[in-house]
Amino acid sequence: MRIALIALATSCVLLGNTAQATEIKKQKNTVDSLKTELKSIQSEYSAFITSLAVVNDNIALEKAKLAQTRTQGKALVGQTAKALAEMNEQYALMIDNPTQDISASQNDYRQAIQQQQQNKQLIKDSVASLAQLNKQLSDKNIERVRLLNQRETISEEINISRINRLTNEMQKTQSHNVSQSVSCDLETSFSKCITRSNLLSKQKASKTYLNNLFSSVTEAKLVNKHKINSNAHVKLLGNKVLTSEFSGQGTYSSTMQLTMQGVLPKNEACNLLNISTRYCAEQAPSAKKNLTNLDKGTLYELTIRSNQYDDEVFIDGVSYGSTKLSVMLSPGAHHIEIKKPNYINFEQSVKLRSNTMIRAELVKASMSLKNGQTVQDFLASGERGPELISVPGGQLAASENQANEQVIKAFSVGTNPITVADFKRFVAASHYTTAAESGNGCVEYVDGKETYNADLNWRQPGFSQTDEHPVVCVNSTDTNAYLTWLSKATGQKYRLPNNGEWEYSARAGSSYSYWWGNDAGNSKANCAYCGSQWSNKSTAPVKSFKANRFGLYDTVGNVWELTSGHNLVARGGAWNFAPKLAQVDVRLELKPDFRANYVGFRALRDN
Repeated sequence: MRIALIALATSCVLLGNTAQATEIKKQKNTVDSLKTELKSIQSEYSAFITSLAVVNDNIALEKAKLAQTRTQGKALVGQTAKALAEMNEQYALMIDNPTQDISASQNDYRQAIQQQQQNKQLIKDSVASLAQLNKQLSDKNIERVRLLNQRETISEEINISRINRLTNEMQKTQSHNVSQSVSCDLETSFSKCITRSNLLSKQKASKTYLNNLFSSVTEAKLVNKHKINSNAHVKLLGNKVLTSEFSGQGTYSSTMQLTMQGVLPKNEACNLLNISTRYCAEQAPSAKKNLTNLDKGTLYELTIRSNQYDDEVFIDGVSYGSTKLSVMLSPGAHHIEIKKPNYINFEQSVKLRSNTMIRAELVKASMSLKNGQTVQDFLASGERGPELISVPGGQLAASENQANEQVIKAFSVGTNPITVADFKRFVAASHYTTAAESGNGCVEYVDGKETYNADLNWRQPGFSQTDEHPVVCVNSTDTNAYLTWLSKATGQKYRLPNNGEWEYSARAGSSYSYWWGNDAGNSKANCAYCGSQWSNKSTAPVKSFKANRFGLYDTVGNVWELTSGHNLVARGGAWNFAPKLAQVDVRLELKPDFRANYVGFRALRDN
């Protein structure tokens, strides 16, 4: 059978889908308006950074002025002592000679005293001015994080809007009229010729329509750059032959109307726009996928690599030897554990639905202990205190916030932030009243700004919570009161982790922005736009997400965690802060009395 395509012509007829066109226009306007808003907040942030630099410069000048004034004060003390000695000598001479004039020495001493008093006042004024400047700096640091969060929130909204816009643009429904002529040889029946002609019409129209979609989207230049391996395709909704005829020469000519719709599979919009696939994932964790439909005869390849030699890989409790390792496994859940003497065990659970690669990073332990050993001290009441986990000592690499490499001694730290249940035990035993309960309440975000709400406290933080949620609306005084009580109730020394200890335990040997990598991913933590069911709504029950390699939960998101140090700093991000602010090196500076429904803490016990 031979069929020759003589001519093909296509024309596009847009269906009367006014709602679809309106939605596309709306999405375009949304992206444009968000970009305008982002530009405005970026300008505000830049101006703010300039004003912050001015405050820092003023603090430096005031410190230099104070140091100079204090140096002058030391010199004035010597001058006053000298003037006093000279005046005493003149008094001694006046005893033998009553006519002795001592007015000059008296004036010198009086002047020295006055200068010294003026110097003391200058020091007092400078100290007060420095305190005021430091308060301004503290306020500005809080404002800086608010602006950063606002900026990152708009950036997140822009990406989401871009995804929605591209999806709507690619999933348009249109009708195309395709006219073509094909030449059929004598061996081809009329019906086969017609069938072949119709198939060619559908193929050509589909390809043309898909190319038109790629070319017509708002971000066509970027999309066409990444469309090579795209899974975008066209779905045929209907077809209708408008005209058809055979000529005497065996040529079949026809005009067919094809109704088509673009199809953009999951994650495809993210791939075409070259942004993280978390923006294309569902915004709330879906129910566990049913594995019963998987072909039990199917085997997937699991490849395991690690950064160490002579390790031992266990899959579902069975030893498979050392890495590097490739093994064929059945679909479904499998538990991976990699062990090596003097290293922290690497553990990960996977659900095989395709060929999978695991890259393990084993962290060296610097002390002899059972890796990940949990500790729970008994309280005086006989109840158990918060669950702790032993963290081996090591070194924290130098960073922007840490000039030199820091040696970290071994310690035990809470597997999760202190919970409502933990705090309840403390309040019941001590009858303690928090600052939020006795003062003007607790801070919440209202229209992107910190606002005190007198009705909010650790019992009622403004959202639903259970005993398993992290306690919030507590300030540094409340935190220290709890840790002091816990130390007394257990006979152990409890405190807040310092910044180095917190970062070391949160990283768990990782050098990434988050302990699992540089992409926040989807449903890996509770932060704004992180895709969990609690994101931008409330805290999540502790241990709702995977633990890091030290066995610590919630080091990313959920609540900012207070740390100890010269300044009050919180780490880790929170449920209503953008993913970038949950990166491991971000610091949130706070006032000592600050409390919010997104700030909690984690307990550390010295070994």
